[in-house]
Amino acid sequence: MLLEEWRKGFEIVSARRKRTEAGPLMRSLASRAFYRIFQRVSDLEMESGTTDFRLLDRVVVDEVRRFTERNRLVRGLIDWLGFSRAQVEFTAPRRLSGVPQYSYKKLFRLAVHSLTSFSLFPLKIAGILGISISVVFGALLSVMLVDKAAWNHWNFTPLAFIVVTNAFLVGIILVCLGLIALYIGNIHGEVLNRPLFITRRKLGPSFR
Repeated sequence: MLLEEWRKGFEIVSARRKRTEAGPLMRSLASRAFYRIFQRVSDLEMESGTTDFRLLDRVVVDEVRRFTERNRLVRGLIDWLGFSRAQVEFTAPRRLSGVPQYSYKKLFRLAVHSLTSFSLFPLKIAGILGISISVVFGALLSVMLVDKAAWNHWNFTPLAFIVVTNAFLVGIILVCLGLIALYIGNIHGEVLNRPLFITRRKLGPSFR
């Protein structure tokens, strides 16, 4: 079945699991949540349910070999290449013996590694929180100062000023961390050293 799709011109043919029986509820919910989050915070389209069992055209294999990353999410790298893809569904029978070797701890590590390999969103969280906190508590501090100087209607205590000022300064610190994270993101992209472009096929004579 995989060869049939490859003969149609698809360069990546993935096997997609189709279960006849429901698996563990927690694992199923966690998997769905991960793929939804992954699709939102990254530019990579990785289909839920696909497995690492795939048929790859020679041109895809040659491009995968160009990657220099050590900790690889091979499934994500193959999808990142952007070649034409097809899927073949198969029925996953019920496990007759043994238990899954991938524990929830390993799955969590894989999810974190996937997000950090294909998205800079985790690095931007501090900056987003910092901007939100700074705006909210900066506005609140301004209102408190204006009220204290002009009307003293709400009669804010010194402790209230200290708490709001500290929260505002925490927001500023988080904004600074977010700026640092942007530089770390640029370094991260350079260290991965992924190819700038992918060649599907070459036309004309080859010159060396």
